[in-house]
Amino acid sequence: MNIKTKIGAVALTAALAIGGTTAAFAGGDSGTSTPTTVSTTATTATTSGSSTTPPSNSTKEARIAKLCENKDTILAKLTERQTNLTARLAKLQAAEKTATDAGNTKRADLINARIATVQDRLDKVTAHIAKAPAAIAKFCS
Repeated sequence: MNIKTKIGAVALTAALAIGGTTAAFAGGDSGTSTPTTVSTTATTATTSGSSTTPPSNSTKEARIAKLCENKDTILAKLTERQTNLTARLAKLQAAEKTATDAGNTKRADLINARIATVQDRLDKVTAHIAKAPAAIAKFCS
């Protein structure tokens, strides 16, 4: 979520709270009127990475259902991703060698940083490929 969405969610929550209290006090105080009950719905803004509540069972069940729905394509997509990352890594290593041979150390350092990032992604994808068949067998029998 970007900052505009978060600010909008806070503004909406504040408007609902103020509107609810205004409606409650607008009922008047004639003494013979019945009390007015106003309920407001609070909205919360959460970001994908900083949720403070643990995932519920329904979220876990939804992830398992999605896993089982896509079990036939998961390994193919992971293998394709691994192939693309390996090709990208080879291109970056060639570019780093060219930059080093040309004496452009600043560019070579930048390319080395990118190589490290791609290598980390490749390691993660390789680990997912190793774990995917066991997860599919465990949850999608």
